[in-house]
Amino acid sequence: MVVENIEKFIPDAGIAEEGMTLWQSIQAGGEVMIVLALLSVAALGLVIYYFLSIKQEKLLPEDFLDESLALVKSKEYGKAKILCRRDKNIIADVLSAALLRLDREKIVIKEVIQDEARRALDGLRQKLSYLADIAAIAPMVGLLGTVLGMIQAFNVIAFQTGAVKPILLASGISKAMITTATGLMIAIPAMIFYSFFRGRVQAISARLEDIATELSHFLAEK
Repeated sequence: MVVENIEKFIPDAGIAEEGMTLWQSIQAGGEVMIVLALLSVAALGLVIYYFLSIKQEKLLPEDFLDESLALVKSKEYGKAKILCRRDKNIIADVLSAALLRLDREKIVIKEVIQDEARRALDGLRQKLSYLADIAAIAPMVGLLGTVLGMIQAFNVIAFQTGAVKPILLASGISKAMITTATGLMIAIPAMIFYSFFRGRVQAISARLEDIATELSHFLAEK
């Protein structure tokens, strides 16, 4: 029974001589390939989303910074609050939190600015960690496919009577190799893009630190 089930997934002689197509290779990988396909789609979606959202000019727009600082310097805090509600970026969130506490002491305002900046950066790092998770999970799923493929190959040896057909044994080994390779093909680009976007977040973090210091200086002298 086990051998009969295995034989259903074995390519015919003509395919074996010509080699499997990409689709046949995916089919040979078994159910594990479905999980790997979902991980690859998720990784691609995250990469596109990060390219669109993790940009310094979007999160820390210089024109917004100049306009908001001009309002703070001239002590037009009402207009600054309206500006922060109108635009959505990290500077607006930090400045808005500080403006709500203008009646507090200088040290409190500085702590609010630092805490809000830290919270924004933690949110970016949390978003970015999803891609790192995929890079870690994909090889493990591929390894699971490898184990299942080896079990399939050993079942051929254990349950088939008489001489073992090499093509039946090769099917399990093929499944093991395909899933391992697919897991690595997903994990390696995911890790490369994770490193790339991590560099962007670090650049944003350094710039935000300078902006927070500048905001603290002007608001503390209100």
